[in-house]
Amino acid sequence: MDIRNELIKIDKKNGIGVVALNRHEAMNALNTGMLHELGDTIARLESDEGIKAVIVTGVKNFCAGADVKELKEKHPREAEVFSRLGHNVFNRIEIMGKPVIAAVNGYALGAGCELALACDLRIAGESAKFGTPEVNLGLIPGFGGTQRLTRLVGIGKAKEMILTGKIIDAKEAESIGLVNRVVKDEELMDKAWEIAQVLAQKSPIAVRFAKNLINSNQEMKRRLDMEIISFSECFASEDHMEGINAFLEKRKPRFRGI
Repeated sequence: MDIRNELIKIDKKNGIGVVALNRHEAMNALNTGMLHELGDTIARLESDEGIKAVIVTGVKNFCAGADVKELKEKHPREAEVFSRLGHNVFNRIEIMGKPVIAAVNGYALGAGCELALACDLRIAGESAKFGTPEVNLGLIPGFGGTQRLTRLVGIGKAKEMILTGKIIDAKEAESIGLVNRVVKDEELMDKAWEIAQVLAQKSPIAVRFAKNLINSNQEMKRRLDMEIISFSECFASEDHMEGINAFLEKRKPRFRGI
């Protein structure tokens, strides 16, 4: 069954739910409406007893990040609300009692990279690109990236990616443990389906318990809350506005540390 929403496409088949971000004209940049719809979609799949595993992907691109035009209009308090919304949706994916695979095609930057990090497994097409370039906007990752990326690739590589904003290719992402496997672009969804079918055949009870125990970390929850506050405080800086304006004007930002 194919359920078509404005911003999210859902396909259900053989116990697998495929969630595709469908704002391709904006490279699937996440805005408030899309986050709400994604959260509702995940909740429905969580409660659907016929679904045993989930694949998250994007139409043409995985996700190029948060919607910069929307970010430009936000004050610190509004930014905190936006960050908490993203955290709530991505936390729901992470703690979902069913395995979730990110099938990454094209760009997975900023919030897009954070979305992939919230999934249990990450399969990338060979042309995929990953990065956390928020620093170029005078920001930090705001949807869990400071914690999940560090947990996955280690402190050194996480600092390198977050502090420099560098974008890496799929091969490097695999070498540092950011993705589990790289395949040819045209084989991406077939491989994701293959792995999802393997997961769907396992005991749902055992899978749910295993996910919960692996993810269980109260200290991480506290640090995720700290990330939200720090992300929103960046919106009070002149550097943030300079970063946003430079991005929209397609020029290099001139940061002054204020």
